[in-house]
Amino acid sequence: MGFDPIVHRIMFKGKIRYVYELTPKESDEMREPLYFRTTATIFNPRIVCISGRKTRVWRAIQVTGPDGLRGTGGKEVVLKDVWLDKGSRTEKQNQDLIYEKLREIKESACEWIEADYRTRVIDALNNIPDSMPFMRILYDSKGMDCKDCSPSAKPDRSILSSPELEVSPNQNVLLSSTQNKTSNIATGTSRDAQMNTEQKNGLQRRYMAKMQYRLVYAQVGYALHDVQSIDKAFKAINDVFIGDAIFLFDEYCFC
Repeated sequence: MGFDPIVHRIMFKGKIRYVYELTPKESDEMREPLYFRTTATIFNPRIVCISGRKTRVWRAIQVTGPDGLRGTGGKEVVLKDVWLDKGSRTEKQNQDLIYEKLREIKESACEWIEADYRTRVIDALNNIPDSMPFMRILYDSKGMDCKDCSPSAKPDRSILSSPELEVSPNQNVLLSSTQNKTSNIATGTSRDAQMNTEQKNGLQRRYMAKMQYRLVYAQVGYALHDVQSIDKAFKAINDVFIGDAIFLFDEYCFC
């Protein structure tokens, strides 16, 4: 995980565990640091880029200090460790903004909705945030920031580049594992091809500094790729769609 002064690596019952220290913010009910010891991994993906800052999601319990030996007797929670672009809005800020905007909606604005659904919509608006399809955030905390990019630094696109392949239209080519290392897992395109496309379109990488962000959720779940039934998978996808729709509704209808 690298060096982080507010993440403590400990041995607990013969196993490696991490104790995360959540520091209070100025406008927060949390006045003293809180400590959470990881108990199991929920999401811990591989990274493609050597300089990447990946997201980790853990099952965790609250403990009394950085040694992580004594629990507080609370229920198990979920702790997410993520890196955001420096200066961007956090997940908690996004949720709070959505809730604030939805609470401003008057019942008269729902008159266009079909009667059977209008009651459900009004009930949901009167029961925010419990009616929203978001996991409840108990605590959130910002950690350290990465160093800003030096003003004199210039990108060198030859670093970590691979030679382009000349492939005839009728030829099937199986890339070697070495060549596959520069592939973009999500799109299947090489990083060089992606950079060339950005160059042609006039897009330039911003090299934004990153900031640490940690959240603690009340509900404990599991990663979508661990779902064993098709109905649960589609239920999760449906909830994500609803959450995105609410966010877009907030962004474009309340500007």
